[in-house]
Amino acid sequence: MVRAILAVLLLCLPIVGQDYGFFIPEFTCRVEVNRDRSLTIAYDIMFRCQTGRSNIDIVDIGFPSRDYDLSSVTAAIDGKSLDRIFPSKYIDIGVEVHLAENAIQPGKDGRFQCVGVNREMVFLDSEKKDYASVEFSPTWFDGDILSGKSDFRLEVIFPPGAGPDDVVFHKRPFSSSHVTSAGRVVYVWQELRKVDSRYDVGVSFPAALVAGPLTQQPKKPFISPEAIGAVVTFFVVFLSFGLPILFVVKAIRKGRRRLEQYLPPSIGLEGSSVRRGLTAPMAALLLEEKLDRVFLMIIFGMIKKGALRLAGDLLKKTGSAEGLRSYEKALLDVIPEKGAIAESKVRKIFLDMIEELKSKMKGHSLKETREYYRSVIKSAWKLVEGDRSAEEVGKRLADMFQWLLADSDFNARVGELPVDKQVRLPSFWFGSSSGGSRSGSPAGISLPAACSQVAGVLEGTAKGWVGNISRLSRTVTAVSNPVPVSTSSGGSGSGCACACACAGCACACAGGGR
Repeated sequence: MVRAILAVLLLCLPIVGQDYGFFIPEFTCRVEVNRDRSLTIAYDIMFRCQTGRSNIDIVDIGFPSRDYDLSSVTAAIDGKSLDRIFPSKYIDIGVEVHLAENAIQPGKDGRFQCVGVNREMVFLDSEKKDYASVEFSPTWFDGDILSGKSDFRLEVIFPPGAGPDDVVFHKRPFSSSHVTSAGRVVYVWQELRKVDSRYDVGVSFPAALVAGPLTQQPKKPFISPEAIGAVVTFFVVFLSFGLPILFVVKAIRKGRRRLEQYLPPSIGLEGSSVRRGLTAPMAALLLEEKLDRVFLMIIFGMIKKGALRLAGDLLKKTGSAEGLRSYEKALLDVIPEKGAIAESKVRKIFLDMIEELKSKMKGHSLKETREYYRSVIKSAWKLVEGDRSAEEVGKRLADMFQWLLADSDFNARVGELPVDKQVRLPSFWFGSSSGGSRSGSPAGISLPAACSQVAGVLEGTAKGWVGNISRLSRTVTAVSNPVPVSTSSGGSGSGCACACACAGCACACAGGGR
């Protein structure tokens, strides 16, 4: 049976630097089938943000196809209209709704409502002549962040003119049905369930009730016949000339990358869940960011916590160690009053961090955890770019800068920041990269200039303390992830390749929060 398949994903805000979680006491979805073959999809969801977790300030709503009408989408939180609705940056097809000052705080409830229209969503039923069919699955959530069960209710409202004897269900029996005062037939699915997986339902009704012509859901060919000849020709040429060159280039690049792969391959090999709560430097290690960038992140964190202070373009110890992490304390202990730090001491700090990361990642998936922290980094850029005053942007930049540094494309992303956005840097950064503009100055500097100048001061400090961190990275790799030594003998060799032990793990959270 060919039907329109509607997989609607609702995802909540990624939490930058900490865990997040929520309950959904009430979940209602209403789907109205319209005469023009569109669907009006409405959600009424009660969120309860868990105490001690981050607030919920952005909600993403996915739509079934790219035919959704962005101008039709409206949303509200606790009856207050929300007008900041944009195409989502986190799901392929859908919108993101910003709650702004109406964000749901920890320990509080918020009733979120969203309505939108998706066109061209009714197709011919291939098994029942002269009938149309629709299949629908409402949104679901990542079971790792969703707790408890919901009072779940799904309603499908048939098009005008449908009678109780004309309509049928498929896939899942409905709980009840009724006819509205306007004569519309409604099927209802209702139960107590945790909304962390698909919930497919389907309905069929006379095709004459919607505008035609109806078609089967299209199936596109994998490759056109015209393209086959071109593909064959390309591969003949490539195998003859390009492949040997490619092998050489790949071998060179692989050798260079191998020097920077300092994580032991055992991390996350047998895990099946996301490891949340890592600090920005630890997350950067997990992503195998270059160690010189990780070093900058550690230094910035120590400045922010008051263990280091800027005196011109030099960093000095303040004598305070309050709130420092173990690796920050270790670095503070080896910073001399003048001159460089012994490479061996910095190498030990990184090796200890890697050992700590191994311990933290036990039972967790490397692949899924890396994806999670990549989303955290994307969120950090988005938060810094938000519309705020110069002082507020400066405070947000101070909070998010470590996560920005964790992005391997940091320099490119800085170049994409809006130059008209002004920043007044916080007090702990006085006297360095403020461009002569203190936090109290009304002018400030542009956001890209602030990011570049702060990074420049950190890089200058790192070079003065360590010197050649690239060389240091190779010595760290030699200890933490040494090149395997072959133990095979005779004419044939043997090898070992690590593969994902659970190819379907990512699918388990297909409806999870961003």
